[in-house]
Amino acid sequence: MIPLLPALALASARPAPDPRPPYWQQEVRYDIAATLDEARGTLAGRQRMHYANRSPDTLRTISFHLHLNAFRPGSRWSEADSLEGRRRFNDLRDPDFAYNRVRDVTIDGQPVRAEWPLAPDSTIVRFALPRPLAPGDSAVVAMAFEARPSTLPRRQGRRGRRFDFAHWYPKVVVYDRFGWNEQPLVPAGEFYGEFATFRVTLDVPDDQVVGATGIPVCGDPGWARANRQPGRPVELGRDRYAGRERVVRAGDGCAFADGIADPAPAAGMKRLLWYAEDVHHFGLSLNPEYRYEGGRFRDVAVHVLYLPGDSASWGGGVAVRRTEVALAWLDQLFGPFAWPQLTNVHRIEGGGTEFPMMVMDGSASQGLILHEAGHNYTMGILANNEWREGWLDEGFTSFQTAWAFEALAQEDGYPATEAAMLDLDLDGLSQPASLRSDAYRDFATYNQMVYARGELFFHQLRYVVGDEAMRRILRTFYERWKLKHVDEAAFRAVAEEVSGRDLSTLFGQFLHSTDLYDYALGRVERRARPGGGWRTRVEVRRKAPGRIPVEVAVVGEADTAVARAEGLADREWVELDTRSRPVRVLLDPRVRTHDWNMLDNERRWAFSPLDLLVQRVPRRHYLDTFVSQPRARDRLTVGWAPVAWYNDAG
Repeated sequence: MIPLLPALALASARPAPDPRPPYWQQEVRYDIAATLDEARGTLAGRQRMHYANRSPDTLRTISFHLHLNAFRPGSRWSEADSLEGRRRFNDLRDPDFAYNRVRDVTIDGQPVRAEWPLAPDSTIVRFALPRPLAPGDSAVVAMAFEARPSTLPRRQGRRGRRFDFAHWYPKVVVYDRFGWNEQPLVPAGEFYGEFATFRVTLDVPDDQVVGATGIPVCGDPGWARANRQPGRPVELGRDRYAGRERVVRAGDGCAFADGIADPAPAAGMKRLLWYAEDVHHFGLSLNPEYRYEGGRFRDVAVHVLYLPGDSASWGGGVAVRRTEVALAWLDQLFGPFAWPQLTNVHRIEGGGTEFPMMVMDGSASQGLILHEAGHNYTMGILANNEWREGWLDEGFTSFQTAWAFEALAQEDGYPATEAAMLDLDLDGLSQPASLRSDAYRDFATYNQMVYARGELFFHQLRYVVGDEAMRRILRTFYERWKLKHVDEAAFRAVAEEVSGRDLSTLFGQFLHSTDLYDYALGRVERRARPGGGWRTRVEVRRKAPGRIPVEVAVVGEADTAVARAEGLADREWVELDTRSRPVRVLLDPRVRTHDWNMLDNERRWAFSPLDLLVQRVPRRHYLDTFVSQPRARDRLTVGWAPVAWYNDAG
């Protein structure tokens, strides 16, 4: 065991008061009635949205996302693919490409004309309000729509009778302090939604098995027929919203009070009513071949829908248990889940995508489930703008996933993540994690920065404040900001309040710059203390712009002492006491400071005659292939490049 002496991290200071005006968010209610046409691959129907302006501004327009229009030729998504050498949706032809179409749009009963501000891209549609919408006023927007996923899946898709409707209904754009967030959907960047109540009526073929955001408050989602758990009844959870869904039942049928659905479904179709509160998106997946298994973590129901060939990898409780493990971890890290259920479905595409109360996964690996279920906290309940600050959800959930594996499986993923990011830093390929998604030079860089560099920021924050404070930061942030829109300022304010530290340097460097970090040992002095033991004075030198607390370890013959230098000044002295005679001093012994050059991080007192003849610097020798040149921060790398040639000169 290494005793850790009391230490300073970043300079402590009282955080400045938040200069922003009081928090507000708009109030939205959706009524949607739609029918699935499997032959055409479409979900079509009507939508009525009640929109209340809780902002301090008077609104004159209103905008909607039509996300499915990204997955077709002529979109900005396809344009980005072409610029980066990918051929996907730009090559699709009818009926394979996706679309969202709207018509018969009225606002407070008055017909309005569509505007397309990003034309020829049609992922955003805008309407002028017939009358200005003052603070506290409201409007009702009604329209007919038709949605078709593409046969090439990407966060949505269709294949035969199988549909992943990740996007389908016209989704109101968020209006916040930046105005209308009319971002197009492109490969780099994801989503931002307005919290809302959803009442969704779906007419689908009788044999379809359905998973979705919310609770199936009426009708048969097909889970009982698909159930693969003999003796375990299917839990629908229809009492969770306690009548707030306002369902009217008549005979075998049911409908939402004041709803917009037709009187009854067509022959061969069944009607499902879904209800959800405090969610900013409504995901939907259908497949008549789905198998069902259920579980529970505390008062959260777990629903798993998987494919016939998944009995070993998903079935037998595998995916259910892994989803429960994820919920248990997230509960103790952040706090109780804010919604009544979590549905995990095996989607058409690989990888995973998150939605409130729902994850669409390409596998049932524990890592993927932890990552996507984590998004129900970071993105879902703590609803950031994924386009503007992607690190705040992708980096956040990557961090909590890594911490989960460290805590639950004793697997430390930090070294690999940190080393990979250091390679990019040294090659000059890194960009700040705080950039808007469309500001990165390409999709690959976007992925690396918001996921890996974003994750690295949270690791560094944990290192600076310590595990106990980090847990309090996460729980306080969650309790204060759940079911609200969050951003860097909100998170930093909580982190500074809970830790009692000024974290401006850490946030500024790890999010808004790509500064390198390099600390070195300067002079080292040791002396025996009169009362016994040894005192060692260590000079820490900062040789690069990056500033972060750095650990100093003095290794004695029989014990070790560790302390921290603040890491702010160019030169700083640290004193450490050991019982036994010191033999070695180490700087950053756990490799946590992102230090790029560790050749000057160790000092030994042991002497060898060879030290007079040669400098003892660790080396790594490699065969130079002229393709790559490996680097190592803790040793010199020496490349050997044998060259053979001849000429005809004789």
